[in-house]
Amino acid sequence: MTMGNALATAWVAVLVLLVQTTLLPHFRPLIGVTPNLVLVLAVYCGLRYPGALGALGIFLLGYFLDTFAGTTLGFHTLGLLLVFAIASLASSTVRTDSGGPLMVVVFAAGCFEAMLAAALFALGIGGTPPWFDVLRYGLGQAAGAALLAPLVLRLVLWGERVFGTG
Repeated sequence: MTMGNALATAWVAVLVLLVQTTLLPHFRPLIGVTPNLVLVLAVYCGLRYPGALGALGIFLLGYFLDTFAGTTLGFHTLGLLLVFAIASLASSTVRTDSGGPLMVVVFAAGCFEAMLAAALFALGIGGTPPWFDVLRYGLGQAAGAALLAPLVLRLVLWGERVFGTG
């Protein structure tokens, strides 16, 4: 990972975190869920930068998401790190230069994260909501994130061009 790639990804991470925690909740009454754009970035980083620096970035992104979203500290961080690890394992077989494959992987990762969240809620770790509602909401988040994955990919590629690495 070059310095320009790291700066481009960090820029998009800040933008995605701000959009997800400030703007997208206003659309929740219309669409029923808040798409998890940070999940898209976790999958992208796992596929494109499967090393320790990518994992550190996703850890920080998950920590900030937990802090700004007001959830149990470590809840999103754990899910995003596991998604990153799984995407890292698939990094040699999945290409990230187009939106289609990324959409499929993001949806699968979102389903995995929804099952993990449901399991944590069922164990009483994540809070008090019923685990089935958490699973249903998580699957909606996965679908929304998959639909918006090409947009996030374009933002990252645009950022790499701006920083002179693309």
